[in-house]
Amino acid sequence: MKVVARKFVQDVGILTVANLIGAGLNLVQGILVARWLGPELYGVAALVMTYPGLVYAVFDARSVAASVKYLGEYHARGEADRALAMCGLGYAVDLAVACLTFLVLVFTARLAAESIVHDPAVAGLMILYGAALIPRALVGTSNAILATLGRFPFIASIEIVTTVLRAVLLVGLVLGGWQVAGVVWANTIAVTATGLLYGAVAWVLIRRTWGGSVFQGKLKALKGERRQIFAFLAYNDLNALVGIIPKQLDTLLLGYFRNPTEVGYYKLAKSLSSVTGYLAGPLKSVAYPELARLWGLGRRRAFSRNVRQLAIWIAFPLGMAVLVGSAFMSFALPLLVGESYLPAVGAAQLLFIGSAISIAFFWLRLIYLAKGHVRQLFILNSSVTGVFTLIYPFVVRDWGYMGASACMLARYVVANGVSGYWLWKDSKKKEKHGDVTWRGKQTQTIEKTGERLAESVPEKT
Repeated sequence: MKVVARKFVQDVGILTVANLIGAGLNLVQGILVARWLGPELYGVAALVMTYPGLVYAVFDARSVAASVKYLGEYHARGEADRALAMCGLGYAVDLAVACLTFLVLVFTARLAAESIVHDPAVAGLMILYGAALIPRALVGTSNAILATLGRFPFIASIEIVTTVLRAVLLVGLVLGGWQVAGVVWANTIAVTATGLLYGAVAWVLIRRTWGGSVFQGKLKALKGERRQIFAFLAYNDLNALVGIIPKQLDTLLLGYFRNPTEVGYYKLAKSLSSVTGYLAGPLKSVAYPELARLWGLGRRRAFSRNVRQLAIWIAFPLGMAVLVGSAFMSFALPLLVGESYLPAVGAAQLLFIGSAISIAFFWLRLIYLAKGHVRQLFILNSSVTGVFTLIYPFVVRDWGYMGASACMLARYVVANGVSGYWLWKDSKKKEKHGDVTWRGKQTQTIEKTGERLAESVPEKT
């Protein structure tokens, strides 16, 4: 038996190549822009785009996870009317969130510019970047549609095109003397193009696959599952909202308590460590739809086998590779961006270790989502984040960007440990009470928490 299915390897390979191209371009243009702007202006540019991102994250319903889960089930069962309804629901929710975000930015941008960036002149740039979030709202559901249908080459192509566009615009505008405004304009245009491209491709696929448009999808087609879907959306939204607090609040607090120079150090360290996300991203994009499909069809044995293979043969080796790579930051970072960023080395190493842990255990979150355990995931994440949020302002105030980096690493360790422990306890509890029984090559599963009674499905070997 093969360790990983050939189709899985092909899809992951396609997305990985696209992500590596994107990572290379982002790394090169990021280094060049950081050199040209210097730590202070680089920090200002980061703050200008962080605030709109934070506002959007507060309202964002994160419909993509729900869309992947339920579109996968409906498509597997040939329920075109429900698939169209789910597409329409996803687009409607995301566009409403984007419009609300833009309105909030219009009224609060000046206050944010004065209190966070300490420069009211950048308020217009915040609003400009916020406007790009409206077309960007098409990305989430469109990506879910492409992933459900296995059209990963389309996803890869769009990501490459928009990454190249962003890199060219960034380098050109900054070289042209636009400085912070050039960074914001380049990202605004690239984000807008990404949303429009995703939307156009998904629109064609919806018609070809389910024989209609999103406007033909009726919410009543989801009768019997609407409560479950909205509960998934609500808890996933809360869970993601909790997750963005440390990811966005760190930069804003540094700007408030410290200065743009420290923000520049931290932003560079964070950007470099986030490159590792290009490794985990394709794995999540390919693995989650398949895990959701297997769980929805009641194929529990295949589900468990896929999770084991992800963890042992992919996640853990990648995590170790990133961990080893963190040791090279001490001489690689100054070589890449210059001696002026030498203070950022320690922060980069801490964040790289955190990224290694995140990659090694990325499959934990996929289990929660595929099983629909979004409520439990929210409770766990909110508890961990709540503790760190209480101490975070004091750490940033007293220890600056190094304290922020150490806090981020500690949160990765605790969050993954708690998530893994709950799944282990849950599996032991179900074994004890006989909620899951195995008979020969058939799986019989009884779920009383919103899951349908799954019919026994022969397990292929």
